[in-house]
Amino acid sequence: MPSLLPAISDPERVDMLQRALDRERQAREQAEHFLESRSRELYLANEDLKLKNSQIERRNEEIEKSNVALMNAQAQLMQSEKMACVGQLAAGVAHEINNPIGYITSNLGTLQTYTDVMKELITAYRQYSDGVKGGREDESLYQKIQEIQQRNDIDFMLGDVVELVADSLSGSLRVKEIVQGLKSFSRVDSAETAESDLHSGIESTLKVLSNELKYSCEVRLEFGDLPLVMCNLAKINQVFMNLLVNASQSFDEPGVIAISTRCDETWVYLSVSDTGCGIPEDSLGSIFDPFFTTKPVGSGTGLGLSISFGIIEEHGGIMSVESEVGVGSQFTIQLPIHQAGRT
Repeated sequence: MPSLLPAISDPERVDMLQRALDRERQAREQAEHFLESRSRELYLANEDLKLKNSQIERRNEEIEKSNVALMNAQAQLMQSEKMACVGQLAAGVAHEINNPIGYITSNLGTLQTYTDVMKELITAYRQYSDGVKGGREDESLYQKIQEIQQRNDIDFMLGDVVELVADSLSGSLRVKEIVQGLKSFSRVDSAETAESDLHSGIESTLKVLSNELKYSCEVRLEFGDLPLVMCNLAKINQVFMNLLVNASQSFDEPGVIAISTRCDETWVYLSVSDTGCGIPEDSLGSIFDPFFTTKPVGSGTGLGLSISFGIIEEHGGIMSVESEVGVGSQFTIQLPIHQAGRT
């Protein structure tokens, strides 16, 4: 059966093949050009990425340095605020120390007098006793002993010595407690945490603040059963101090500060409430902001509550406030019993 396609001559076939080869060559050149262009783009993109990575690394180093500087500045700020708070209490603390030191000094003076009398009496007794043992009873020594006893109420002195020593020991322990409390607040805080008794922290803070509080308010403690809490107790004590000092300064006349604690399986809750003047509603939203204060100019730094809020956040906790003008304020602290990543 004859072909329906037109006959193609050899030159035409050659020409068709040539055109096909030309198209293939052109396509290959375009592909090579595309690959070359794409490779160049990828190379430039890779170099740009390297440059950006280098810039990011430098930026990260700068951020790290800034973070270190910020942490150092924050630590210095916390220390400055702590020392400012302790400085405000210095007069009261000095008074608290002077009281026991005063009667310890007075007691020692009395004890020295008693010691001189006892020394004179014991010397006379020894001389008289040695004479009796040697068969030479000295009537003059016996009379001297009687005279010393008549001149001094020995029975009273013996009883008074016991009380003087007990009072002096009590006073020295009071001074020791105050000094230990001050040391815990004046030292630069470490970053170490440990299982701590929050009640002992509150009590040690109250000891340091006793003179500040006793003239302005009555302190009521309502402690629940608390487990040991993983925390930096020195920092938590600073929070207690800030809250208690603020509360004591909120009274126009003597009032009440109530400190209560409770817990559940995961959290401990501590509240410090007062019957002071309260905080205006329009100030509550800013109460934890740095340098914000409701006190008169020159009466506060505006950092105490901000630093306290940061310390509680650092421990994974929550700090909140409720207040009503003319009624009082209540600050509540919620702390996890165990820090994240610890058992």
